[in-house]
Amino acid sequence: MAKKGRRAQRRRKQRRRAIKLLDRMHMALGNFLTEMGRLELKMLLLGEMISEEPMEYLFEGYAKLTFGPKIDWLKKRCANSEPMKKYKAELDRIYTEMDGLLKKRNYLTHGETYEESFKGRPRAPYRVGMTKDNVEYLDDFDHAQHGDNVFDIQQVKDATNVCVQIRESIEAVGQDLSDNAIPHEESGDIDWPEAKG
Repeated sequence: MAKKGRRAQRRRKQRRRAIKLLDRMHMALGNFLTEMGRLELKMLLLGEMISEEPMEYLFEGYAKLTFGPKIDWLKKRCANSEPMKKYKAELDRIYTEMDGLLKKRNYLTHGETYEESFKGRPRAPYRVGMTKDNVEYLDDFDHAQHGDNVFDIQQVKDATNVCVQIRESIEAVGQDLSDNAIPHEESGDIDWPEAKG
């Protein structure tokens, strides 16, 4: 095979490999967003378990919040709930993990995917999150000065695993709360005020 033919074949192979890597990054990002949605739903369900308000009322305000305010929403509800006091240590751990996840979530959600090669390594996809305190974040990325706003495929998967672990911890608290709950009688219809954003 002539030199030009081998070179063209290598280029075609590299393009096919690049598409596969980009697809893997997009799949990892999709899995992350799916798990974030599941986590936010579990947060809402736990809040509903310890509230007197009906789900429709809670959902109205909760759905308008982003992840950071949703964490605050859950903290406030749990702090005002007598049955949740026995889970304080577990909840503090969950809140710490959620606060750590918040920054990663913001970078992954508010970012762009680029494919680059650094330090002689093969080209690979990266998710680069926008940073409000550094307008030169893309220049830093191009010069291989990677901060906590740059994610490779494995780092996106790691963030997804953190979502799963937090969700499972919330499920465990909710299940234990449900298992130890004392049934009570509903007191008829209540005219709840409209939800505020």
